[in-house]
Amino acid sequence: MSKRPRSPSPVTDVSDHDFWTSETIEDRASTFQAFFSPTMPAKELQNLDRIKDASHRILAWRKPSSQRTLVGGVRTLESGTDDDGERYGGRHVLKIIEEMRVEGALVVARWYGGVMLGPARFAHIENCAGDAIRAWRQKEDSEGQKRRRVEDEDMEKMSLIVELTDRDQNISVLRKLLEEKTKQALPQTEQKAPSRPPAPAPDYGSMPLERLRQFDKARDSTVLFLLKKIDEAEKQDTSNTTSTTEKHPTSSENHVKVAPLRPFEEESSGDDDS
Repeated sequence: MSKRPRSPSPVTDVSDHDFWTSETIEDRASTFQAFFSPTMPAKELQNLDRIKDASHRILAWRKPSSQRTLVGGVRTLESGTDDDGERYGGRHVLKIIEEMRVEGALVVARWYGGVMLGPARFAHIENCAGDAIRAWRQKEDSEGQKRRRVEDEDMEKMSLIVELTDRDQNISVLRKLLEEKTKQALPQTEQKAPSRPPAPAPDYGSMPLERLRQFDKARDSTVLFLLKKIDEAEKQDTSNTTSTTEKHPTSSENHVKVAPLRPFEEESSGDDDS
């Protein structure tokens, strides 16, 4: 009965290339463990210090071919195996590489325990090999997600910088419009002194994304506030105009009505002709 203990200790081999390991499989005193690297040379992976004492270091690899094809642009791969004393073991390792469609080198180390396992050994070899590749893919997927997240945040940051710059210009225009509307709405004696020039725009390019998001929300609130004040000033101006018209009617309304002239009557003299 095979059992699969916890993952082994971290790799201590010194190398310029990264590699990923599977969990160990133990069956009747034999131990299996796989090692995969997409970049390490096959022989270097096979000669790792931690597996030098293994009974077999079964190797398979697949990499781009240096040979040219007759049809231009067609990419070809070359592959190979090394049983290292475990007959037919290499082809089982290569099978996993091809089925999982990866490129690189893959080694399955076996420490023989003195009991022959028969065909079960090939199942252990394939299971270990697949686990090592999946360990690499898991890390690749995680790093890919991080890269995509960073790219998305960079794009959002650039978009916010452009948007905030335009928003600042719009706010400046709205402030001037509000100032004009306020002057029109207030009597001459109540008009305030001209407002101070606006402060220089912040350096959005040096801000983190979260700070830019906060500025974006604040600018939205400022625009809504200014639009509301402009609307109030326009209503106040309209109200003042109506009030002035009521207090000072037009010349036609101010015309004094005169009673119609009576027919001319001669004044009678107080003298009596004798």
